[in-house]
Amino acid sequence: MDINQIRTQLSSAKVSAKKGDLAGSLKRFIYAMHALVQSNTPVSTELKSLIRDTTMEYNAFTQVKDALNISFSYTAGEEKKLLVTCMKAYEHLTKNQKEEESYEDALKRKKALDTYLNSAKDFLSRDFLEQADTAVEKALENYKDEHAIFAYIGELYLQKNYITRAKHFYKRATEAEPNNQAVAKKFIEISKMQQK
Repeated sequence: MDINQIRTQLSSAKVSAKKGDLAGSLKRFIYAMHALVQSNTPVSTELKSLIRDTTMEYNAFTQVKDALNISFSYTAGEEKKLLVTCMKAYEHLTKNQKEEESYEDALKRKKALDTYLNSAKDFLSRDFLEQADTAVEKALENYKDEHAIFAYIGELYLQKNYITRAKHFYKRATEAEPNNQAVAKKFIEISKMQQK
């Protein structure tokens, strides 16, 4: 990347930051800073100014600064250090964005979860244990934070007298919801059943 491309990327990063798009800005800024560091050329006054202005914009995003306990400060000659700081911030932002699920994605995932749970229930009602286990595995692939799923699966197995499997899922239910007394009580009951 030549100096003009670096300048363009830094300018775009500054504009994106002003518009509130921190992730997009950081992506451009990291790209430009990486190229600048790799080039080993002296940083012009113009580029220093662009870097400083952009980092000042980043400091306005206190949620990221506070979460990572960082400061987007720029000192000439410390471009690598600034690059590392920005990479950490970008990684933090994109990790959080991946964790946020859209309404449509959540709906699709929950429908798939319900479908597989219903399949497991159907297979267990017909004593098709292997198929039920497969459906449960598929359901768990769609699990995110629906902690009640473990107790539900445990209950499905318990109703068909698969005590070991039921105990396993009730144990997971107690780990997911340690304050749920009903689940804890059921886990203890199943443990006693297994000992008999």
